[in-house]
Amino acid sequence: MNPPSRSLTTPYSTTTIRVPIYPRSTNLAPDWAYNNSDSKKVFASLKQTFNNGWELNLSGSHTEATMDSKLLYIDGYFAKSTGIGIGPYEGYDLLGGTGYNTAKRKEDTADAYVTGPYELFGRQHELMAGVTYIRQHDRYVSASTSFTSADVGDFNDWGNYPEPDWDDQALSQDNVIRQKSAYLATRISLADPLHLILGARYTQYNANTLTQNMEKNNITPYAGLVYDINDTYSAYASHTSIFTPQTYRNAQGAYLSPVTGKSYETGIKGDWMNSRITASLAVFRIEQDHLGATDYALVPGSTDYAYYEQNGTVSKGVEFEINGAVTDNLQMTLGATRYVAKDGEDAALNPTQPRTSLKLFTSYRLPMLQDLTVGGGVNWQTHTWDNVAGPGGTSTLYAEQGSYALVDLFGRYQVTKQLSVQANLNNLFDKMYNINVGRNTVYGEPRNVSISSNYRF
Repeated sequence: MNPPSRSLTTPYSTTTIRVPIYPRSTNLAPDWAYNNSDSKKVFASLKQTFNNGWELNLSGSHTEATMDSKLLYIDGYFAKSTGIGIGPYEGYDLLGGTGYNTAKRKEDTADAYVTGPYELFGRQHELMAGVTYIRQHDRYVSASTSFTSADVGDFNDWGNYPEPDWDDQALSQDNVIRQKSAYLATRISLADPLHLILGARYTQYNANTLTQNMEKNNITPYAGLVYDINDTYSAYASHTSIFTPQTYRNAQGAYLSPVTGKSYETGIKGDWMNSRITASLAVFRIEQDHLGATDYALVPGSTDYAYYEQNGTVSKGVEFEINGAVTDNLQMTLGATRYVAKDGEDAALNPTQPRTSLKLFTSYRLPMLQDLTVGGGVNWQTHTWDNVAGPGGTSTLYAEQGSYALVDLFGRYQVTKQLSVQANLNNLFDKMYNINVGRNTVYGEPRNVSISSNYRF
């Protein structure tokens, strides 16, 4: 169960869900609810450089994380006049519930690789080879209760719901995931302006859970070509295979297969004034199978959304970015992304993600006070939407968040060479927006201020 403290339901609608009627200050969490987490990590790395230009890199880490929570969530549609709710599931009177959850995760990682130059056919090339091992153990025990419409009653008069008499926590997940991989890549100098990049990764993936034991082996090759047009511009093209394990579960509680597919990209890069200013323009296409998607049904015995696999998905678009030093004191970054995504049936894929986004960020060091840097930025995105089950699961609603821009400001003062202090003002104009388009509303952060310090030894 992962109910956010500001997860709100939306009133009855027959066509479109656009603007939530509840203020951002609304919080459904009762006094007894809490969510505690703790994480500890140790890591080490070693680098050995040899006289012939080769390097050996070793690294490893051990992480332990714990989570303990008692939470409450509401999930349904409520009439504004009566406050009476209807759940989103056909033939299933469920308006939310509570959960008492305890979890522990242990993760061990190790990576070793060598990199360096080699000579072939009278030209200098580069090589990298390595191995990676990851082991993750998740153990999750929980107890839960469910709400019916009678339990919730008049939502307009919702109060501090009493803590339930919890049953003993039962084991709900006990997963061990292992991933072993070996990789090899080389950058071959075909001619002074032309370079070929070849690589491949072999992965053994194993997920052992209470409901399944899945094993997948995969080889993901990579190829790229870079051509230096002149001292300023270079063009490139690349092709990559995709193999990405995912943690979504289906309606039977089993993990989805790893995402597989292919990615194609081509573009041009520019470099001016000894890299003081750089720019890039790229066009891409991504084809994927087994990509997880949800229709907001639940995994039986839990409050997690169930996912299903989509095959034949295609995403394609264009990206642009320019950044660098406009002057000795002024830094600027400007970027834009536009893409479209379709599933195997040519319908919109993941419409909860913005199709167009723009960003602009600047920082300015005051000439008369060199230790003070001020700046800010704006992030804009187009509208997002989704089709969700309506009251009783017998209709489909269109949920939408309109396009919006967020403006942030900052100021940083270098007190000494080691110590700096920074203040951030986020969401300057206090924009109210929904970051979880669908049946529920999760408001983005309102205007807020943070102050931090950094000390370097």
